[in-house]
Amino acid sequence: MGHVASGVTVLCVDDEPSYADLIATHLERNDEAIDATGVTSATDGLSYLDEHDVDCIVSDYDMPGIDGLEFLEAVRARDPDMPFLLFTSQGSESLASEAVSAGVTDYIQKRHGSQQYAVLAERVRNAVERVRAKATADTAQERTKRILDVTSDAVLVSVTDTVVYANPAAVGFFGAADSDDLCDRPLTDLVEPTTDGGTETVERVVENGQTAGQVSRTIRTLSGNRVQASVTACDVTWDGEDGTVSVISDRGDTDEREQRLEALHEATRQLMAAEVRNKVAGIGVNAAAEIIGLDANAVHLINDDGQLEPVAATASLRQLVGDIPTFEPGDSIAWRVYEHGEATAVPDVRLEEDVQNPETPIRSELYLPLGEYGILIAASATIDAFDEADIVAGRILAANMEAALAAVERDKQLRDREQELSTQNDRLEQFATVVSHDLRNPLNVAIGRLGTLREECDDDNIVAIEQALDRMQALIDDLLLLARTGDSVAEMETVALATAVKDCWEVVDTDGAALVVDTDRKIQADMTRLKQLLENLIRNAVEHSATDSRMQSGGTDKHDAPGVTVAISEIPGGFAVSDDGPGIPEADRERVFESGYSTTTDGTGFGLSIISQIATAHGWTVTLTESESGGARFEFTGVDVASEE
Repeated sequence: MGHVASGVTVLCVDDEPSYADLIATHLERNDEAIDATGVTSATDGLSYLDEHDVDCIVSDYDMPGIDGLEFLEAVRARDPDMPFLLFTSQGSESLASEAVSAGVTDYIQKRHGSQQYAVLAERVRNAVERVRAKATADTAQERTKRILDVTSDAVLVSVTDTVVYANPAAVGFFGAADSDDLCDRPLTDLVEPTTDGGTETVERVVENGQTAGQVSRTIRTLSGNRVQASVTACDVTWDGEDGTVSVISDRGDTDEREQRLEALHEATRQLMAAEVRNKVAGIGVNAAAEIIGLDANAVHLINDDGQLEPVAATASLRQLVGDIPTFEPGDSIAWRVYEHGEATAVPDVRLEEDVQNPETPIRSELYLPLGEYGILIAASATIDAFDEADIVAGRILAANMEAALAAVERDKQLRDREQELSTQNDRLEQFATVVSHDLRNPLNVAIGRLGTLREECDDDNIVAIEQALDRMQALIDDLLLLARTGDSVAEMETVALATAVKDCWEVVDTDGAALVVDTDRKIQADMTRLKQLLENLIRNAVEHSATDSRMQSGGTDKHDAPGVTVAISEIPGGFAVSDDGPGIPEADRERVFESGYSTTTDGTGFGLSIISQIATAHGWTVTLTESESGGARFEFTGVDVASEE
């Protein structure tokens, strides 16, 4: 035997004390969901109801003072829906008839045996379930009504093709005085059947087990006008009966909204193509007037002095106000809304404390902020001229204008940056020309003369001069490379790391150093720039190791130093170049990539800067750490590794 979803509280009333408790006990035994309490008079029952919530009452009829039917009348005055079962030993047709007339939920005659309590428990449960189901349905229907009451589309609910509910939007749509003016009418008086010879009405939109459908129908208003509309219908239970809810949308309004949205999309395309702020403002002013219907409007943009300056306006606004003002910080509604950043419709500007001109011919205004760039203001000589539709469409236009103004600002910054870079590149090219010609030629002469001098005499100063000239030569080479390589790569190709590093090894003065290649990885890179990177890494390892060895041994010739081992290997997402030289102190590792910084006295300070620049141009990340042997290890990650087979 099933039970109700939750507990049921029952009040048992009988003037025989033992019998009231007996009824309560048997009810609880027959249904574990029931919690029953016994009292011995109707007066006690009413007192109990004052302090407790009860789901059902089981009462005797013949009781002193207040009998069962008088008790029922008192209960019904409190709660018309309370289940009330008359459980009495006095059975007669006249009493049963009187009880039913009085509104008793059920009438049960007391009999001998325990089976009667099982029947009573089931009757209690069924009575409570019916009341709860009705309450749930009533609550759902009331909730549905509240939703439909605020729905902007017209809604009709019909039962057996008769309108039983009409929301406020339907009252306005059909031109009725109130909802009662539409109720009790046949639905077909308002919504015409199909015109293809059939008899289908909106109620028959739902067919073959479907729960909803949409049709096009001609709607007749109460004034006799016919409107083409879209009707969406679905089944609904209303006041316990099967019915249909019909949502009616004016297709004319829909078409108008679609046309407005399409026009806004076209205006957006024009806005995003604009190259200057004033062009964006002009397009926005025209769109606001022609698409949204904001005939009198202007766009104010922030100028260099921090003012909201008018840059575009319609002729209608100029006719209304004459000269259009510039707004200073904090002196107007416009500035307040601009700072707040939310679209605002002001029904009557003359009632606002911060109205700039209390004598203005303008009565209502719509303010549409354009982010940090400014504000679009629409005006009217009529109070409360702007509705929610104006605000919604205005927000869309304002958001698109803000995006267009941001794009113009970005483009301007890019053009300025490009101009700056172009000027910088011109200076670098001039510098490279001077370095490559005006400095390299005298340097070559000095190196040649020094060779002649070495043959003629043996002087310790010659070695020092040679080292200085070598350093100058290295500086010129690195400066030219920095000036001409740039921050981007021109063309990527698949490069075998092993081949590239071996090619570089052949052109660098490795001075007895050793190379270990532990990779067959292929990567995407600019071959020329990659070789510049590898050559600088190899040269850095060889020269850094040689310098350290000379300092420790006190030697002066770079050929005095023992050879360093340079190794290239693959790591997840890239490759690494390591050596077993002296390494780079941890304190210096962040600064070694700066131009001109060197950890040795005879280094140029540009080699590692060039390495960092080339890695960045490829989109790689370079990290300097310590190798297993204590030397330097450069790790390059974010590398586009070709598929390895």
